Amino acid sequence: MAKKPNESISFPMHLSREVERLFDEIIHRPWGFCRDVRGWNPSVDLYETADAFILEADLPGVKADDLQIDVENNFVVLRGWRSLEKDQSDGQFHTMERSSGHFMRRMELPERVDKDAVRVEFCEGVLRVIMPKPNQRSGEAK
Repeated sequence: MAKKPNESISFPMHLSREVERLFDEIIHRPWGFCRDVRGWNPSVDLYETADAFILEADLPGVKADDLQIDVENNFVVLRGWRSLEKDQSDGQFHTMERSSGHFMRRMELPERVDKDAVRVEFCEGVLRVIMPKPNQRSGEAK
């Protein structure tokens, strides 16, 4: 009698996505419970232009007063806090993936920046930190 193929695996299989899913299931929900994460790490991009390094971070639900940005030596440090309102009085959660709590991201910059000229923009949950490179000595080409 021919064996029936395992119908839970589809091909082509995206191995990295499947490993990530299995890891999440085993570690965070071993008995079917939703994960209870203390703190979170927002997604960030750090890129360079000719004149500056720019950090962009997705910070939905974070208040501007709950953010701190420090630029020291060759590092930029982003700290903050996000709280989510969880009103469970009228029902129960079936899935809970949004995280809240403190976060800190520390990234090394390839070179020093002009700390006194750093600009910060925060609009609709997206933080943008513009860190200009130091002015070159007069007479040098940019």
